[in-house]
Amino acid sequence: MTTAPAADTAARTPAGHPPPGFGAALRSEWRKFRALPSNRAIIGAALALTVGITVVMTVFGDTAAMAREQNDGRYAVIFFGATLGVWAFSALAANVVAAEYRQGTIAMTFTATPRRWRPVTAKLVVIAAAAFVAGHVVSLVNFAITQAALGAAGESTVSLSDPGMLRAALVYIPLSMVVQSLLTACAAVVLRTAPGAFAFVVLLGALPVVGAQFLGRWWGETIPRHMAGAAAESVAGIAVPGTPGYLPTMAAGLVIVVWLAVFVAIALTVSARRDA
Repeated sequence: MTTAPAADTAARTPAGHPPPGFGAALRSEWRKFRALPSNRAIIGAALALTVGITVVMTVFGDTAAMAREQNDGRYAVIFFGATLGVWAFSALAANVVAAEYRQGTIAMTFTATPRRWRPVTAKLVVIAAAAFVAGHVVSLVNFAITQAALGAAGESTVSLSDPGMLRAALVYIPLSMVVQSLLTACAAVVLRTAPGAFAFVVLLGALPVVGAQFLGRWWGETIPRHMAGAAAESVAGIAVPGTPGYLPTMAAGLVIVVWLAVFVAIALTVSARRDA
């Protein structure tokens, strides 16, 4: 009588079948993402919040003041409401991950797919894809609303054909939404709580920048520009060369890759070694 090698046995589900591949895990995580009512509610709230604030600002605000603000900083007005969507979607990412731990269904997921890196990675892919699409919608809709309102009031406007504007509109909010959502999702894998993961990522990005004024010249000229949020600004071309937040595009892209690699590696390691 022969027996299956230990490695093969470990790679099989309790029913004796080979575990689902990554494609199956990806489809499963996409179905769960769409099915969870709280996810749909957060997406709706994020879109309503970002677009709604922009609408209120343009309808009831002082368009002359908006025009002056845009003249002083050409990206300040178009990204004001859209930036809120980045953090709203980060909250969604934390909820997507933490909900399974909170409800106890993560144990069933890992039982069905013993190779835990597959469902965890699939979650991150789904979150990144959703953030990428939502980021473009939020960015372009906010751009259109703000410039239409300024144009209707007879104020000067900016166009996507202006130098650097298309790059900024298509990169800054989508990239920021993808990066911050992935960081928050990875933190949720480790902390198993959505509020805790969200607060951790927010503070991680904010405290080094806020504390720069108290921590000396080297810190202020080195650390803030290497945070993920500042790097996204540099990749999008909206950071001003010579300022504490600026990095060349390639260097900024590398900073983002390193942040994501570290967070993903920690999340995968923790999920593989800790009880479900």
